[in-house]
Amino acid sequence: MPPQHPPATPPSGHAPLNAEVEVLELIARQVNKVPWPVGLAALYVLAMAWHQVPQWALLTWTLAVIGIQAVRWKVLRTLPTSALAHAKRVNVAVLLSGLNGLAQGSAVLFFYGMTDLQRSVVSILLAGITAGAVGTTNGHPRIFKAFALPVMLGMSLAWAFAPHQGASLLVDGAMSFLCLAFLAVQNGLARDNYRALVDSVEMRNQQIRLNEQLRSALSLAEDANAAKTRFLASASHDLRQPLHTLTLFCAALMTHPLDDSARRILTHMDAALSALRSQLTALLDMSKLDAGIVTVRARACDIGPMLRRLCDAKREEAHTKGLQLTCAVDGAVVVHTDPLHLERIVGNLLDNAIKYCDAGQVWLLARRDGEQLHLCVKDTGRGIAEKDLNKVFEEFYQVDNPERDRTRGLGLGLSIVQRLGRLLELPVNLSSELGVGTTVSMALPLAQASEAEPPEEPIESAAMPLCHMLVLDDEAGVRMAMKTLLESLGCRVTLAACTDEAMRLASLDPPDVVLADFRLRGEESGIKAIRKLRQQQPDLPAMLISGDTAQDRLLEAQQAGLRMLHKPVSVDVLLKAVMDTLEQGVLDAPVESSEERLA
Repeated sequence: MPPQHPPATPPSGHAPLNAEVEVLELIARQVNKVPWPVGLAALYVLAMAWHQVPQWALLTWTLAVIGIQAVRWKVLRTLPTSALAHAKRVNVAVLLSGLNGLAQGSAVLFFYGMTDLQRSVVSILLAGITAGAVGTTNGHPRIFKAFALPVMLGMSLAWAFAPHQGASLLVDGAMSFLCLAFLAVQNGLARDNYRALVDSVEMRNQQIRLNEQLRSALSLAEDANAAKTRFLASASHDLRQPLHTLTLFCAALMTHPLDDSARRILTHMDAALSALRSQLTALLDMSKLDAGIVTVRARACDIGPMLRRLCDAKREEAHTKGLQLTCAVDGAVVVHTDPLHLERIVGNLLDNAIKYCDAGQVWLLARRDGEQLHLCVKDTGRGIAEKDLNKVFEEFYQVDNPERDRTRGLGLGLSIVQRLGRLLELPVNLSSELGVGTTVSMALPLAQASEAEPPEEPIESAAMPLCHMLVLDDEAGVRMAMKTLLESLGCRVTLAACTDEAMRLASLDPPDVVLADFRLRGEESGIKAIRKLRQQQPDLPAMLISGDTAQDRLLEAQQAGLRMLHKPVSVDVLLKAVMDTLEQGVLDAPVESSEERLA
């Protein structure tokens, strides 16, 4: 006997699917269809046996069959939603099925007055209804047997013991046996039908459990990812504050006369701070890409000068490692892309190639191939094992760096390359072999040379304009470092720790430009502070500075139309941003320099 009860409740807390409930719902859906063939069969028996059987008996039997069908229609269509307990609902269905079987099976009582032909017709009708019950009950063991047993057993007994009407005893005995055999076959079909239903329900319950486990795992993964993002944003902000302060003090100290020994120490300190800034900038790049605020400004441009400039910038580093760096560019190579993002991609690839190449050569190749430019960075380095080929594009994954050597970065370079490649619709192809080397390539669409725009001029070291700057920051160390640096560069600086103090000081001595921290204490923010300052001094140039890399902060600053620098800020970037802000004044949207587009 197949199981009649479902497995344990799925872990989701949802009620499990139940085979018996499915059967009751099926019966409720089909109860409108069953009375019609049963009623017509009863009327046919009535008409056929009208002259052979007492008419009152036929009428009573017909009314009983039709009456039971009416009761079944009334009760079964609402049985699945009844307030009765589940076991009682099943018992009601079994009872009604049994009454239906007894009523229809009692037609064999008329065999005494029927001819063998009429008995055969009644037998065919009852056998057909019994076969149909396999489907209408979905083979439920109790419900099906409650109907089939009284019908088919009664018919077998009637053929065996009813008076003969011309047929031989052998024929009647055969018919009796065939009724039993038919019952056995139909019972087997019903059992298989119900087992299939139980298996189907079990599969769906299992699917529910798997779906719930998948949802639970997905929820845990999303929570973990959100926690990682919050941690990185918080840790990044907390680390950027003191690093920004150190960077400013270091830059201010470099403006003072120092002996050779002190200047060498300061140079090493600045190099260490620069390396740490680079790592935090990589985290900021990932935050910007995740936030979806990195813009693409594709245009026709000759990328040849950019590629040669990148190689020239990396040549000394490659020479220090004993590597030969070759840049092979086919003349003017005009492509349609965003040159700033492409420069970041190629720069990261060159960094990786030099970093993981201990001897031999590194090539930057750009060759035309039909309507495309084939651009690749190739090296004779250590290579990457096949099992690691897909992992190297994951965040923070580094091959052969279990000790997390800080000189090798954070493992974000290739992840940034892949995301920028998707942004520019440039698939990045990676091929590598252990001990042989690695090749990373991409194909760029060529453009007409006549459409190429002149390349952007590289940023030159700027001199700080003499101006009155209001610095709004809730960190005392940052305020003092900014004051020290800016005054050493000739600026007049006013410091404020909160919005109210900034408003008061600005009303007494209006500033030329405001540099406000994005996240202030309490409910204050740099954006709100700048808006209040502009109420008393319209068109006041202002920009934000922040150590926060959270996606919502980045989006909020962009929507406010304010330029935002990210701590720690190098002196050159700070000077250039102040000059641009003073020249542009208040704009609907900030104009980004090449450094600020992504890094």
